[in-house]
Amino acid sequence: MIDSPNSAVGIDDIAAAFPKLFISTTGEFARARGIEPAKLARGIGVEKMAVPDAHEDAATLAAASTLELMEKNDLRPAEVGKIYIGTESGVDEAKAIGTYVIGMLERVYGPGTFSECSTVEFKAACIGATHALESVACWLKAGDDGGGEDADGPGRRRGRVGIVVATDVARYELGSPGEYTQGAGSVALLIKRNPRILALDPVMGVYTRDENDFFRPVGMRCAVVNGKYSNQCYLAAMDGAFSSFQRRALSRGMIRIGEGGCLSDHLRQIIFHIPYPRMAEYAAASFFRREWRPLPRWQEVEEEIGAEPAAEEVGGEEGAKESADYQRRFSKSAKFLEAYERKVKPSTLISSAVGNIYTGSIYLGLASLLAQDLLTPGARIGLGSYGSGCSAAFFSGVVGEGVRSLARDRILKRLEDRVEIGLKDYQLLHDGTRQESVIPPAGEFALLRIGGDGYRHYDLVG
Repeated sequence: MIDSPNSAVGIDDIAAAFPKLFISTTGEFARARGIEPAKLARGIGVEKMAVPDAHEDAATLAAASTLELMEKNDLRPAEVGKIYIGTESGVDEAKAIGTYVIGMLERVYGPGTFSECSTVEFKAACIGATHALESVACWLKAGDDGGGEDADGPGRRRGRVGIVVATDVARYELGSPGEYTQGAGSVALLIKRNPRILALDPVMGVYTRDENDFFRPVGMRCAVVNGKYSNQCYLAAMDGAFSSFQRRALSRGMIRIGEGGCLSDHLRQIIFHIPYPRMAEYAAASFFRREWRPLPRWQEVEEEIGAEPAAEEVGGEEGAKESADYQRRFSKSAKFLEAYERKVKPSTLISSAVGNIYTGSIYLGLASLLAQDLLTPGARIGLGSYGSGCSAAFFSGVVGEGVRSLARDRILKRLEDRVEIGLKDYQLLHDGTRQESVIPPAGEFALLRIGGDGYRHYDLVG
């Protein structure tokens, strides 16, 4: 990460790409699955799921978001030193997805134009792109970009930049509990010095342990997920990562907490990993409950919902049930709802219209704040990233002054322009049995064919 404001490195701009198709979760889909629409719209929070067409996959989506990022920032290939990609939807067991992406980009910029750009694929479930971000930020801080501390100053050569891409297609078995959280999309982040959106702080808290909450064995199209247990792993890992972050941030003097305060008081917004919007609410409830418990403000909570059960008095399954029941009451308390509505909920806007995009979900949260003009220069933002299996990271950054210059409505407009499909086409695309695109590719990157040897052939079509 970074060491001081004078050497700020972080997220300068953001671009996103989504499939042109979607299916509403509250119409024909809900009826076919025998699910109350209200459960999907409010209980889960996903109203629409992005659905890849026959010619779209994680590679085409990554290339699309990267091209948009480069075009709107007038970047030349020679200026891009790294394209690091976080994904759990890799299209090859050996060949990095980034090489396919570079191949597509060279259809625009010319053969060999990215020959001095390195690429690597980060796989760690939904946290992969966060560690790609960490790696590219460290590369810039080390000075290997050729820029130096004052690379953007008057008369100085601008250093090279890095691009981090989160790209995924979330796919679960038809009729399974995870099906209605599916989604697809890609988020590209421009990483550079003196960033306009978010200058990364020098501290990242991490937590890792071996779990089987979610995995996708080699050769399987759909993930295997233990939903309830995965939620528990998410919350436990996030708690561990935040504890690590808090300890490091306070020991470095990065944040100073006054009497009666807590670290989250110093975070204007908090973006959690969003497998579905309601999960961000669960994460927030666990987070604030932990933060507020030792503080005077906790008395207000207990006056409204009653005293918290003492963990040491009731153990085992009964204790866990009592704690979960109390968590539900806490999540309806006035104090929690005020904090959640202000600090967390705005980050779930885009995910409710797209579904889960795995590695990119947390960065759709950042894009949501940007789209709603909720990023205030000088404010500190917290980010909690989670990857099943399992690992979590908590980090933060300070919003840059240049954020005011960025366009805010592009992503939301693209979501409005999508085409709704019915259940039949959705299921055929899901199973891979429909080979013909619902909307033929035009002016976009497309998967043309898969050769007999398994090699994938892409091109810019139209």
